[in-house]
Amino acid sequence: MARLLGWFTGMLLLSAVAVSAQQPIGVALLGVADESSYGGAVFKAQVAEAVMQALNATYVFAVRDEREKVQVPATPETLARVGTELQAPAALQIIVKSVVVRKPKGDPQVTIRMEASLVVVKAPFLVFRALAEGKGDDPTEGRAVAKAVASTASEIAKQLSTLVRLRGQVLLPPAYAILPATHYKERNQLYPRTLRISLDMVSGLAVGAEVVILQQGKLMAKGRVVEVDLGSSLVALEEVLSGAQIRSGDEVCVVFLPQRPAKLPLPLAKEREYKRVEHDFAWALLLAGIGVAIWGK
Repeated sequence: MARLLGWFTGMLLLSAVAVSAQQPIGVALLGVADESSYGGAVFKAQVAEAVMQALNATYVFAVRDEREKVQVPATPETLARVGTELQAPAALQIIVKSVVVRKPKGDPQVTIRMEASLVVVKAPFLVFRALAEGKGDDPTEGRAVAKAVASTASEIAKQLSTLVRLRGQVLLPPAYAILPATHYKERNQLYPRTLRISLDMVSGLAVGAEVVILQQGKLMAKGRVVEVDLGSSLVALEEVLSGAQIRSGDEVCVVFLPQRPAKLPLPLAKEREYKRVEHDFAWALLLAGIGVAIWGK
């Protein structure tokens, strides 16, 4: 018993050392742009503080405020250049896309959409993108806005902290693929160039996610996830560098995850469609039985 307890304690200590050894990624927040025109400098400062707090709370990032070092929105190349000048491993900008305030029953209901771009300044040059929506309601509009800002910032932190750690490998090199329709009104979809990758629904991957393929640290191709299954996923290639030869074992980095997947993973989509067909068939049998009973009289 004492030996077992000692082994268990040792494992806990090793785990603690491993966690502490993982240093957070240094990020310079270069600015907040407000395309919604909802508020001024105070509102943008509120967004910046909420995003920094949410990202730092993940312990994946260590964000410092470097606003007004560049005019935002800026290109990824500009963000990388300024991040390099500030000696930060990554640079971040936030764009408030929209702020919608509704008062259906008198109390404000606020919906905020934001886009975040996190640029890794060193090779390989990667741009992680998060598009998030949050909601807040309160009898006071200011507090409703604060809740919506906090909710959106939390979603951005969740997406970015997942993205920077979501790495996989190419399992099968490019080939054409046909995805069978999961709904009787849809058609089979032909993709001329697809990759089978090791990330799956258990990894947190979703249909609509964007990935890049790296070979020895160099960008080879970009694509979008069109099927998520158990054990692997299918990526439709959208851009391949001239002369690139993608091979099994090449690295896969996810650079965008949709907050709400465009479609269910294939196994779940098929299961839902089977249930719908069973439901429709049951109703058809019931109506047929009613018809036979009526005509039989």
